Amino acid sequence: MSEKIYVVGHKNPDTDSICSAITYAHLKQLQGVNAIACRLGPLNEETKFVLNQFGIENPLLLKDARCQLKDIEMDIPTLVHEDCSLKDAWDNMFVMKNKVLCVVNDIGALSGMVSVSNLVKPRLMSDEEVEELMKLAKVDTIARTIDGEIIVDNPDYQCNGKVYVVTLSSEKQNRFEFKDAICILSDGEDKQRQLIEMGAAMMVITCNQWVSEEICDFAREKGCVIIKTSNDTMKVAKTIQESFPIVTLMTRDLVTYKETEYVDEVSKKITNTRYRSYPVLRETGELAGAISRWHLLNYKKKKFILVDHSSKVQAINYIDDAEIEEIIDHHHIGNIETSRPIYFRNQRCGCTCTIIYQLYKEHGVVPSREMAGLMLSAILSDTLKFKSRTTTQLDIDTAHRLAELAEVDLDQYAMDMLSASVALKDATPTQILNRDLKTYEIGKYKIGIGQTNYRNMEDIQSILPVFKENMTLERRAKEYDLLIMMFTHVMAEGTMFVFSGKLSHVMQDIMKTSFNDRSGYDPDIISRKQQLVPMLSEILKKM
Repeated sequence: MSEKIYVVGHKNPDTDSICSAITYAHLKQLQGVNAIACRLGPLNEETKFVLNQFGIENPLLLKDARCQLKDIEMDIPTLVHEDCSLKDAWDNMFVMKNKVLCVVNDIGALSGMVSVSNLVKPRLMSDEEVEELMKLAKVDTIARTIDGEIIVDNPDYQCNGKVYVVTLSSEKQNRFEFKDAICILSDGEDKQRQLIEMGAAMMVITCNQWVSEEICDFAREKGCVIIKTSNDTMKVAKTIQESFPIVTLMTRDLVTYKETEYVDEVSKKITNTRYRSYPVLRETGELAGAISRWHLLNYKKKKFILVDHSSKVQAINYIDDAEIEEIIDHHHIGNIETSRPIYFRNQRCGCTCTIIYQLYKEHGVVPSREMAGLMLSAILSDTLKFKSRTTTQLDIDTAHRLAELAEVDLDQYAMDMLSASVALKDATPTQILNRDLKTYEIGKYKIGIGQTNYRNMEDIQSILPVFKENMTLERRAKEYDLLIMMFTHVMAEGTMFVFSGKLSHVMQDIMKTSFNDRSGYDPDIISRKQQLVPMLSEILKKM
């Protein structure tokens, strides 16, 4: 599968923003692109109606354009158990890419990490320190380390950690204390018997020498373990002291990160530490991978296609930290900047989905009923069924063709869909205001304009007192110089305005009817971007 490209509309998404993302992502998928439709916020009632009508799932919710650790390449961790021997750790290390092992406990949780510096520590230890480590070595681990076979086992095995290579004659070896020690020898039944009598904890018989049944029975009686190996005495002596578990050497004080953390934030944190590798954990606590400074300096940024906007204030957060591949929009050209040339489709029409249908045709693709239904819905929503001044003949012709493909009656469907967005009584003032709230920078002023539909003026009157109060709080919190709410009639029969801010007086020059210093009505204004914003711009730029 190719690299992911996220197709996303603007903040506070409306029907066009959502449907454009879904339908254009679908077209890109048909072209072999791994495109994923996304949204930047909750769906409004109208959009929910549309997606439900055509059986389409909600797009993926994104809040940030930055890469998280789960989005970048990580080293696949090599997991070893706490009982893993030093030798096995070295063997694993030699085939590793990042030279770090992740140590897990019995339930699979990360308990420590082992690097080369951890593994070389025993070579710098005193004999006494190594003996303390060898006390922890288990019989089966010792056998595996020296490529041996357990001939006689003892479930209660314990040793003092001392290791002897026994080459002396049975007369001379009495001067050594072999009790509870590990003894390595190659032959001599008398030696074997004498070592067992002296209380050796383990005998390692090298060079695949024969061990009599009598010696085995005697060892069982005395609790002495016997391991037989084909390796010679020198090789066994060299490797046996790598039998103890790495849990004794591993680094326990770990610096870990969650896979949901952002790469740029992790990069800053890592500058304060000096580890070779850092474990990355899933939300469940499981190990997802391991990262190093190399990963954080060489990762690929997320790729985006922006639809229905080209303004940074409307774009996903941290858009500058992403790669923009394309922009498809029907608004004015905004202030999005790119580091290289991209495909930019900006066309004068009433809806982004009108452009997207043209792209379907240009690529020889007939949209499915579902995709046609979504594009039709966007056009009807953005043009208020062709009554908006932004409507072009192309929008009208496209909508009628899409209605055929979607197998719906255009007039009836428009009424049903637009009516779905007028639920004012069941929503909070904040929800109503933010259904479709857009921010504009006009000169030195910051303007916020929200818009929703209504069917009966009584619905607005019932919520107006609480709505005005909440609107003032929202304006102060977001530091708008002017915050305007447009309640536009579902069949485009004018707009009621509610506003707040130090620039409220400019609305008196725009509306035909003023109710008071906070509200008014205009029978002709129904478009935010084509009517209200240009009027505001003309007035504010003179101030």
